[in-house]
Amino acid sequence: MTIEVWLAYVLAMLVISISPGSGCINTLSTSLSYGFRPAIPAIAGLQVGLLVQLTVVGIGLGAIFATSPSAFLILQWAGVLYLVWIGVSKFIWPKVELVAGSGVVPKSVLFNRAILINIMNPKAFVFLAAFFPQFINQSAELIPQYVILAVTSLVIDTVVMLTYAWLAHSLRPLLNSERLMRRQEQFFGMLFVLAGGLLAVY
Repeated sequence: MTIEVWLAYVLAMLVISISPGSGCINTLSTSLSYGFRPAIPAIAGLQVGLLVQLTVVGIGLGAIFATSPSAFLILQWAGVLYLVWIGVSKFIWPKVELVAGSGVVPKSVLFNRAILINIMNPKAFVFLAAFFPQFINQSAELIPQYVILAVTSLVIDTVVMLTYAWLAHSLRPLLNSERLMRRQEQFFGMLFVLAGGLLAVY
């Protein structure tokens, strides 16, 4: 892999990470509701989910989701139901923590939820299965190239999500009332439902 190919991948991955999606929505929502530090486990969960996706694609199983309608549909509708469930729960039972408050939702809950958000997205598997090989030199050793691209992906996505979390956290003082925090939780709940709806019609 040449440096030019790697830089092209960096640019492409940067655009992909910045583009709004369920992971971005989850990061913004978590940071606004609970603060920057509690958003870190959620971001770590997203990266674990991304690593699972990259590993699956790297060993060729991504092609199964691209060619098997039944496998794709099962994962697709599991993802749809999960996103809608998150959205509905945020809208009906918003959990907020004011800037001056104490205690947050358990880190393990934020971490595990973020993992599932990324894993239960068949579109990402299919996209990576088509996208990843474009930057691989088939005549060279494959494993080092996959490792380089996977590490690059994780680093870029982590930096982007941390930036989103910091920006959202900086807005918390403006939302330091229970009513406004509930409204923003419900707003992100609707976005999760919308993300699930878009996934359903993909």
